[in-house]
Amino acid sequence: MKMTRWAAVAVTALFALMNFGAIGETDAPTWLRVGAGVLAVLGAVAAVGLALDRSWGRTAVLAVGALNVAGGIGAIIADEQGGVIGIVVGGLAVVLASLTPQTSLTRAHA
Repeated sequence: MKMTRWAAVAVTALFALMNFGAIGETDAPTWLRVGAGVLAVLGAVAAVGLALDRSWGRTAVLAVGALNVAGGIGAIIADEQGGVIGIVVGGLAVVLASLTPQTSLTRAHA
């Protein structure tokens, strides 16, 4: 199952980098560039959290992947390029993260 986790990390890092690249698109509308910037930062944090096997990493990848899918749908509706790729990569991150086992919380006993 570690391979599934690392695949989810790689896909999440990939869409974070793709969103980071969309920030510089001068012909894209401002809402798309701002959304891409937010998703780039959140995606990077989620990928690091899952890579370090933090308890919140899996949930973060699930949430940011779903937001990436929503952004892709919004880009398609607004007739902007890259929407289909955002849906595919975000959806893949969600699927892979859902297949990754939940990290168990370590509890301290008194």
